[in-house]
Amino acid sequence: MIRPTLIALSTALLLTGCGGGDGGGQVAVSVIGRETRMRDPASVLPRQADAALLGAVAQGLVRLDAAAQVEPGLAIRWAISDDGLYYTFRLDRELAEADRVAAQLRRLIRRYHEAAPGVRIDAVREIVAVTPEVIEIRLSAPRPELLALLAGPAYALPAGGGTGPLLVDGSVGRLTTLRPKPGDGNIEDERVKAFARRRIHLRGERAALAVARFARGDSQLVTGGGYNDYIYIRLAGIPPRSVQIDPANGLFGFRVARPSPAMMAAEIRQALSMSLDREALGSALGASGWRPTQAILPPGLTDLAEPSRPFWAQAFANVRGSDRQAFEARVQTARRIVGIWRSQHGGDEPVRIAVAMPEGPGSAILFTAIRRQWRMIGVDAERVGPRAAADLRLIDEVAVADQADWYLAHFLCTQGLPCSEEADQVFDLARSATDPARRAHLIAEVEQRLAAIAPFIPIAQPLRWSLAAPGLNGFQLNARAVHPLAPLVGNQNGR
Repeated sequence: MIRPTLIALSTALLLTGCGGGDGGGQVAVSVIGRETRMRDPASVLPRQADAALLGAVAQGLVRLDAAAQVEPGLAIRWAISDDGLYYTFRLDRELAEADRVAAQLRRLIRRYHEAAPGVRIDAVREIVAVTPEVIEIRLSAPRPELLALLAGPAYALPAGGGTGPLLVDGSVGRLTTLRPKPGDGNIEDERVKAFARRRIHLRGERAALAVARFARGDSQLVTGGGYNDYIYIRLAGIPPRSVQIDPANGLFGFRVARPSPAMMAAEIRQALSMSLDREALGSALGASGWRPTQAILPPGLTDLAEPSRPFWAQAFANVRGSDRQAFEARVQTARRIVGIWRSQHGGDEPVRIAVAMPEGPGSAILFTAIRRQWRMIGVDAERVGPRAAADLRLIDEVAVADQADWYLAHFLCTQGLPCSEEADQVFDLARSATDPARRAHLIAEVEQRLAAIAPFIPIAQPLRWSLAAPGLNGFQLNARAVHPLAPLVGNQNGR
C-alpha cells in the first residue's frame, strides 16, 4: 500500500512548479480538495477548497477569525436577549441592507432545512428587517450554537463584487489570487501601500501535490488535512515544527449503515468497540496529536461537562494489572460475546460485515489495522467504497460548537437505526426548553439513553492537520480546524 502512495508523492514533487510566495507580502496557500470554484451556498453546500474561497470573498452576518472565534462580518455588532430568543444585528450599510440580508437568510435556512446538524438552523420563527440597518432573528427556543452556524460558509452572502474581507484579483481557477479590499487610510502612507500590495495565491489540490509543493518551499500554508492523507507528511519528510495539529473535537468512528442482524445486536456493537486498540490505530497511521476516545461525547461540553462512559468501559475500569492486561481482558470478553451470538444465530463462521470508508492511503492503513483487531474476536470485515452498501460507515466530522446536541443529533431515529424513540422524544423536549437547567437535565438523559444502545463505535477525535511555514502570520490552531485566509494578509497597520 505504501508503494503507490510513495509513487504519487514522488510524481507530485516532479510536477509542482516554482513560483510560490516570494516573501514580499505574497502567501501561497493550498487547500486539500478539488480545484477551487466559486459556489453560491444557496445552490450547493461548498466543499473544503470552495469554502475557503467563499469565506475570503463573502461573509455572513458574522465570521470566524484565526482562532475560530466569532467576529463581525456584515454585522458590525449584535446583541442577544437574556432569554436567548432574540438576536439583533446592526449591519454595515456599505456592505448590505437589512431587507436583502433577511431575504437571503430566509432562503438559506429553507435550503438547509434537512441538512446535517452542523449546517441546519432550526427554531427560527421569523427574520425581520427592523430598519434598513438592523435585522432581528426571532427564535422559538434558545440556540446557543446559532452564531457559530451563521459564521460558517453555508451562510455566507455573496453580493456584487464581494462582501469581503478579500477580493478576487483576476479570475477563479486552478490558481486564484486574492487581494485586500481598498482601505480608508492615506494612500501615501507606506504601511497602507504595502498592505494593498499583499496577495494570497490560493489553490485547491490533491494532498500529494499540496504537500510536495510545501516540501519544495513553493507554498507557506497547506490546510484541510485529515487522517486519510497524513502519510504524505511522513513520506515527504516535513519537519515536525511545520506540522500543525488542530485540537478539534467531533465524531470519528463507525455508525451503523444498514440494519443487518449483527449490527442490530447491541452486544455485537459493544464487542466491536471494546476490542479496538485505539492507541495502536493512531500508531499505524503515524499520527501525532492522535486522541483516542471511547464515548460519543468528549468531556468539557458547555451543556454536558461529564458524559457517560460506555458500559463496557465502566465494567473494565477496575480490572487489576496493566493497561495491556485490561485490554486483553476486553478482547477475551468480546470474543465470548461474538461466539455466543454466532451460536444463537446458527453458525460457527465468523461474523461478516462490510465497512464503508473513503478511498485513500489513510483508510487503507486504518482498515487493515481494524480488520486485524476484529479478526481476534471472530469478526471478518471487508472494506467497501464510501457509497457502497455497508454494515458500518465511517463518520469524520468536526463539531461546529461545544454543544452535546450537535453530537446527539447524529443518532436520532431520523438518521437511521439503531436508535431510541424515547431518546428522540426527550431530545425534542430539550431543544424546545427555554430554561437552561431543564435543558441540561434533558440533554443528559438523551446522552444516557443513547450510550445504553451504543449506536456509534468511536475511535478518536477527528485528526485535522495543516502545514505552516515557520513565522507565518495570521495562522492559528483552533478547535474548529477552520483557517480563514484574510488574517494571512494582516491589516493596514502593518500587522
